Amino acid sequence: MKRLLLFLVLSSYLLPLRAQEISNVAFTLRGDTLRITYSLDRKADIRVRVSVAGGRYTDALEGLTGAVGKDVKPGDSLEIMAVRLKEIQGETDSTLDFMVEVDDGSLLIELDPVSGPAFSASGQSGRLSFRMMPVEGGSFIMGCSRQRGEVNTYIDELPTHKVTVNSFYLGRHEVTQGLWKAVMGENPSKWTGNDSLPVEQVSWNDVQIFIARLSQITGLRFRLPTEAEWEYAARGGVRSRGYTYPGTATMVFEACWYGGNSDGHSHPVGRLKPNELGLYDMGGNVLEWCSDWMTAYSEGPQTSPQGPKHGENRILRGGCFNSPTWGCSVWERSWYLPDFRYPWQGLRLALDMEPLEN
Repeated sequence: MKRLLLFLVLSSYLLPLRAQEISNVAFTLRGDTLRITYSLDRKADIRVRVSVAGGRYTDALEGLTGAVGKDVKPGDSLEIMAVRLKEIQGETDSTLDFMVEVDDGSLLIELDPVSGPAFSASGQSGRLSFRMMPVEGGSFIMGCSRQRGEVNTYIDELPTHKVTVNSFYLGRHEVTQGLWKAVMGENPSKWTGNDSLPVEQVSWNDVQIFIARLSQITGLRFRLPTEAEWEYAARGGVRSRGYTYPGTATMVFEACWYGGNSDGHSHPVGRLKPNELGLYDMGGNVLEWCSDWMTAYSEGPQTSPQGPKHGENRILRGGCFNSPTWGCSVWERSWYLPDFRYPWQGLRLALDMEPLEN
């Protein structure tokens, strides 16, 4: 198995949560005229959905004017207007709930313990939910950017080679204990007390059962990312700025829970800086299982590599809360037997994009 990335905790860096992009949402309905106001703290694409009588939120509403759509500028008391909106005909203020949100192309997966599971392309509700972020396909140079012989450069991360991947979706966050419990009915994790903590102490084999059950519940074919997909997304995909760590060049503590700031345990997902694709905790917190068997890299270019058909160990990526700084780099590789369970092993979901487009 790969070297364990254990590191003495030296200090703790506690960073505040990222500021909300949207706040102060309010609406009025006077006859056939709808008026929505909200505040936005930075430029964004904006979409609106509505829930009627406590039901699920609709897809993004059409027929809206004002501060909605592409490139809305920040400000207070921004206004959206609509007249005779068909989705709310015959309704009153008391039966409506509007959601104004950033249109980032993500998919919202909702699990309803009362009326059953559902899938929605956007929005938010009080139900258990998680988001899948779009990762536009492209090419990148996979492997360690340091030269052979440099400190913390390992043979299993060389040689560098060109890889092309297709578009796909990847979980904004690592799978949480709340989601795992909702699907599996139990929590195998060592570090508990908050459903937003990443699930850990799960083997690759355990993960396959979880994915099969979640896919059956939602009707979507979830899977683990390939190692190439994981590294491409960690690097920022087509938006990559060439960082050594996911979302940062040198300030690891801003984006990763690692040995220098974690106090030796996992932390709730989404508390630190995301990378260029809006993916959180791609470095640190818990190692993330990939679909591939471990194998040595080759020099030739590859397209959508899946790894070997057989092997002994499965790949994990991303470093964990006990990793040294270099263990959170975008090219760092780890591997374990597929039936091993440790409190620093978790997962992040992937989803093919093509079936959803069709």
